[in-house]
Amino acid sequence: MEQLNKVTPVIVMLSTLLLAQTAIANTVKTHSFGAQLSGGSAQYKNSEQDGGGVAQLYLHYNYAFNEMFSLEVGLNGAQDADDWDCSDKKEDKFTCSKNEKKLFGMDADKLEYSNLVIAAKGNYALSQRNSLYGKLGVQFYDYEISKSKSILVEEDGVGLFLEAGWGYQWDNGLAVNVGIQSIDMGDLDTAGATIGMRYHF
Repeated sequence: MEQLNKVTPVIVMLSTLLLAQTAIANTVKTHSFGAQLSGGSAQYKNSEQDGGGVAQLYLHYNYAFNEMFSLEVGLNGAQDADDWDCSDKKEDKFTCSKNEKKLFGMDADKLEYSNLVIAAKGNYALSQRNSLYGKLGVQFYDYEISKSKSILVEEDGVGLFLEAGWGYQWDNGLAVNVGIQSIDMGDLDTAGATIGMRYHF
């Protein structure tokens, strides 16, 4: 009987810890996958002649350590956005033509880049569903500036990745976010707005 009295508090303590861990696991969904579309501007060696700007698609995975902090790994692909001029010339028929603006004052007509991103993400809850977030990390970049498929500049390296914004999450694990993003790729810098969706599980 005396041994049972000694063991009982230990069993109660272990049960309490197990229940606490289960409760934490149920409130924080550890994994998430997401996709973001972004649009903005590019600057190369202080030249802002980026044509119609840049468009990006960013795919990412997050591992949440708790409700506030997570680790993100993602792949970003982007290119310069086409700029079109449209006019109503004949009886409500629109005629559109591609505006071939030269890029960065160097007679280039194409910009493409990709990034492998590793970032820390922080969340600050405003309510049960609303939160503010920030991302700080590094990205391994590779970009090309070309003219008529002839490469004028080709660079790769490591730079800074920054993003901040607002997110909204439903109980079923779906979430949306809007934010602003900045990517430093040495002589090439991009900045713009982003909108995305992700799924937590």
